[in-house]
Amino acid sequence: MKKFISVMLCVIMLAATLCFGVSAEKDFSKLQFNDDGNFRIMQVADLQDNMTLNGAVKAFLKEALIQEQPDLVVLTGDNISGGSCRTDMLKSWDKRNCEKAIGEFMDIFEEYGVPVAMVFGNHDDENMLSKEELFDIYEEYDCFIGVDEGDALYGCGTYNLPIYASDDSEKMAYNLWMIDSNTYDEELGGYDYVHDDQVEWYVNKSNELKAANGGKPVPSMMFQHIIVKEIFDLIESGENIEGSLLHQDGRDYVFKEGVLKAGYLKEYPCPATRQGKQFPAVQAQGDVVAMFFGHDHNNTFEVAYGDIDLVATPGMTFNSYSNEDRGVRIININEDDTSTYETHLVQFQDYFADSKIAMANYNMFAEELPLWERIKAGILFVLVFPIKAVFGYAF
Repeated sequence: MKKFISVMLCVIMLAATLCFGVSAEKDFSKLQFNDDGNFRIMQVADLQDNMTLNGAVKAFLKEALIQEQPDLVVLTGDNISGGSCRTDMLKSWDKRNCEKAIGEFMDIFEEYGVPVAMVFGNHDDENMLSKEELFDIYEEYDCFIGVDEGDALYGCGTYNLPIYASDDSEKMAYNLWMIDSNTYDEELGGYDYVHDDQVEWYVNKSNELKAANGGKPVPSMMFQHIIVKEIFDLIESGENIEGSLLHQDGRDYVFKEGVLKAGYLKEYPCPATRQGKQFPAVQAQGDVVAMFFGHDHNNTFEVAYGDIDLVATPGMTFNSYSNEDRGVRIININEDDTSTYETHLVQFQDYFADSKIAMANYNMFAEELPLWERIKAGILFVLVFPIKAVFGYAF
């Protein structure tokens, strides 16, 4: 009997060793279309929380990973509220705080084994750490596949990620551009822009990929935090405009006829102060199908600027301003037709609408709700929190 138990223990230990070995050898960096030809991206914009991520956001992210099964998560900036990590005392304290804030969501992605790419927003580094030092924290995670180009380019974290064909792991079938849209314009004020050397890098790399693809542009998507200034070319403003999508500061704003594909304009976009060369370069290269942005927390629109879609994804944050549209964006690409894609938003209610305790957790932080509703939700959540802790949101 003792011999049998010893043999079984050895088998269990060997199996555990093999399991850990497989996990350790997993190649997160090799993105590839699945056997069915599909590739799914989950864009998460503006988490922008404090050092402790809101419990409802944590529950939502975990459920989204389970339900949506993304092949890649893309964080499009303001991933943390950098100011909440600032001490103005010791840099080591700021680093500890930033490590905790980033770990609140990166630990989830690591646990669920999904590759993560990231660009910075304007709030990430509002502490004593540089973006390069923050990038080092992300690189501590096996699931993180971002690239820091060092001093070669302005900013931090402008890079590309190839997606390979389902039947050939060496054949590039698609490309993802990750662009650092930078922070603030120190000369003119307002938000910064994608600088000329970044644009030059994109053009050169795009041409390199085109040459390797037999002279044809490699179909691509582009992800960054701050929207391009050309969005203003698509918006009309005036007074008492019929069908207005937005009324702000005494004026009505609406997208020009024929450009809106889906979603809403719920706040006036906030691009860079100065006009950059990025969008004209993207138009000229002819490789980018769509550009995805965060930054403007309440916008959900998908609009067509010629052959390029400009897509706004709402913020997931509870710590900063947001509205009932908060959620994540799902993007589906199929290698049989890379000239198009499908996208939609997924929200907390899509998973937890039938759970009173889950909705109470959500509603107590939802600033778009009347104060009395938030208080009522808070009371309900506090009263049944012990049950939630034992049984989870399924209760």
